[in-house]
Amino acid sequence: MTRNIRKPIPEEAEPEIHEHDDFLFKDTLPYQTQFIARLLQIDYMSRIAQTGIAPAQAFVLGELWMTEPLSQVELARRLDIGKATVGQTLNRLERAGLIERRRLMTDRRVIMIHLTDKGWALREPLKVGAKAQLDMLDERLGADEVRRLTVLLTEAAAKLRASVPIAELRDVSEE
Repeated sequence: MTRNIRKPIPEEAEPEIHEHDDFLFKDTLPYQTQFIARLLQIDYMSRIAQTGIAPAQAFVLGELWMTEPLSQVELARRLDIGKATVGQTLNRLERAGLIERRRLMTDRRVIMIHLTDKGWALREPLKVGAKAQLDMLDERLGADEVRRLTVLLTEAAAKLRASVPIAELRDVSEE
């Protein structure tokens, strides 16, 4: 009978540092914006956890709270995401009883998305979660800094949108 004899684990060596150049990807705008997006999403999810709604679902509901009814195509356009992605989110919202799909009587090919009473009832708790997050950002970063950062990112998005074809933007969001 052969026994397994474990070799002693060598002491951990210092990680090897490669200093090929001074480029640090963590100091770049793309890295930092993705990191902040993750932090904010995790924070918002914790604030709205009791609703059972994911942030993407909250965005769809938010569009419907502003303008109802909307078609799936219009929701995709307003949210800058693909129709298939919106469709998957709508399926989840429909299963949860938050929205209804209704065909237009004048054009049976068009399906409009309507909120149910249950969908309307989520407006306040989701709004409270979003407001609490904004208050936290104002407290941590300062209200003026939050406003400046919001304006800067809004302007950057508008300028970059022109250089990134919307179809490619939607394809990335569906991955």
